[in-house]
Amino acid sequence: MYFLVLFILLYLVFILVGRFIKLPSIISDVVIVSLIFTISFWGGNEVSGSQILYILYTSLLTSIVVVTITYLLGLFLTVSSKSEWKKIDFKSQLKYILPLILGLLIGFFIKVKINFNEIIDYELYALVIVIGIQVGESLKLEILKRISGLAIVSILVDVFGAILSAILLSPFYPFKEILLTTLGSGWYSYTGPFLAKYYGPTIGVFAFLVNFLREQLTFLLIPLFFRVRASPIGAIAVGGATSMDVTLPLYVDLLGNEYAIGALINGLILTLLVPILLPLVEVL
Repeated sequence: MYFLVLFILLYLVFILVGRFIKLPSIISDVVIVSLIFTISFWGGNEVSGSQILYILYTSLLTSIVVVTITYLLGLFLTVSSKSEWKKIDFKSQLKYILPLILGLLIGFFIKVKINFNEIIDYELYALVIVIGIQVGESLKLEILKRISGLAIVSILVDVFGAILSAILLSPFYPFKEILLTTLGSGWYSYTGPFLAKYYGPTIGVFAFLVNFLREQLTFLLIPLFFRVRASPIGAIAVGGATSMDVTLPLYVDLLGNEYAIGALINGLILTLLVPILLPLVEVL
């Protein structure tokens, strides 16, 4: 409980601090890469080769379920005409996937006795400070005033999609673990380490991969879904927290500027919400 209270307080305080200072992007990159390496190194220490393969394919299947369910919920709310797509550059994602692979490999072959829980605690504190400052930098009153029904509905679809996906997947996973994973809304660099702290490295790596693959599947599956039946609400909800940055160009191309503004606001609010929502769900 102490960790969760301090974690949320740090987040809220540094949102305010972020109004006055700006961090170089390399600082957030170092914190995130360190966290990913730590949980994957811990995972490599704890799991066998067969478990790693199991985590890989189960996280892929889980991501597909979450993306599909979320999009289908959006279909009940809106329909739009199809648009053109452009190729997406995935090179920037290597800085996240490489430490994951490296950590797993090193941890698998080099066994060490380290208090990973304590290390992750401090890394999570560093992460929430960085996140708070970054959110505070970009948080503008005029943006919040422009929140439309589109953004509000897409956030509800995202949350209900996560809950419904967790219910459908609960015969295969403990309910709270899969719910926390799906509520990550594509924010893998936060969700993975958070679950690793409470449920161990295997679940942490799984949660990281589910949300990482959700982001990638947004680019791959949404074009296919749009060919069947288009839903701007469903598409934005699938992007989750990433719709304000990584997947935003996709919404500009697919839906145009009007919906892209809704996508940006959707991602902004989820970025504010997820670091508070996951600790609250964990307490329940």
